[in-house]
Amino acid sequence: MQEIFVLLVVMAGFYFILLRPVINQQKQQRKDISSLKVGDQVLTSAGFYAVVMEINTFEDRPMEIMFELSPGLQVRGTTTAIASIVQRPHPEDTEAFPR
Repeated sequence: MQEIFVLLVVMAGFYFILLRPVINQQKQQRKDISSLKVGDQVLTSAGFYAVVMEINTFEDRPMEIMFELSPGLQVRGTTTAIASIVQRPHPEDTEAFPR
């Protein structure tokens, strides 16, 4: 009986210490990706800051996003390339990269 109790305590500790934070982080990332808009500045998983220029959705393949890394340099990626949203554009901003 005591072994079962110890096993349950270890499993509960494993859930609350390891699994729950990861699940919450994944939920937050899915929420951020679903609210992504053109003009948002993001941090990519490769460590680059980029501005979202275009979002394309397809039925048969993953969502495709055009990032602008610097003025005139655009790259194409998927939502898995986004680590986090850094900054949302202000309505009065007209340029993707302020000077």
